[in-house]
Amino acid sequence: MTPEDVPPYRLLLPTGWVERPADRESIRLLMERTSEVFRSQHRPDLDSQMRSILEQAYRKMQQGRVFALYLQEDVAAEDVLPMSITAALISGQLGGTLDRQVAALFRDRAADFLGEDRQIVRWQADTAGEGEFAGSTARVVNYLIPVPGTGRRTALAFTTTIPAPATRDDEDDEFIEQLTMLSDTLLSTFAWEAAA
Repeated sequence: MTPEDVPPYRLLLPTGWVERPADRESIRLLMERTSEVFRSQHRPDLDSQMRSILEQAYRKMQQGRVFALYLQEDVAAEDVLPMSITAALISGQLGGTLDRQVAALFRDRAADFLGEDRQIVRWQADTAGEGEFAGSTARVVNYLIPVPGTGRRTALAFTTTIPAPATRDDEDDEFIEQLTMLSDTLLSTFAWEAAA
């Protein structure tokens, strides 16, 4: 299955949020917008970290099967949130189901279901950059949604990235938690479109 074969779905986005293709131009726009925000907040450290994270994300997008970005565009710079979401297509190993990988997420990554309908698997981690990305940190929230009709062999993987200061205080932690809740709320609106 290719991204073009993904059945139609809907994700309710707040005002100012858009879906863009996962390409170089979208990353460039995202970098510009987040730089505006961090400059307006006098946080060049976060600007630098986010640029590093976005460059790394773009390289991973090229290697993976990322097909969409969700981000804010049509909002004032001071209202832009330092957060982006990607959507990718993943498949089970050797054409098999994703059951083993999902079981490992529950066992090793403290995954849980996002809602009572148990359709979306969710897990998160606070990550620290390595090598050229040393000093950058982020909250990464992941969501896995099986694609209908694939026998749990293919799923959509949504990943929310929230950059964070390397040394955080209580205010930073609270802001990151609020953005994490926003991410959960956005993904909880996911629904497959009914077949025509």
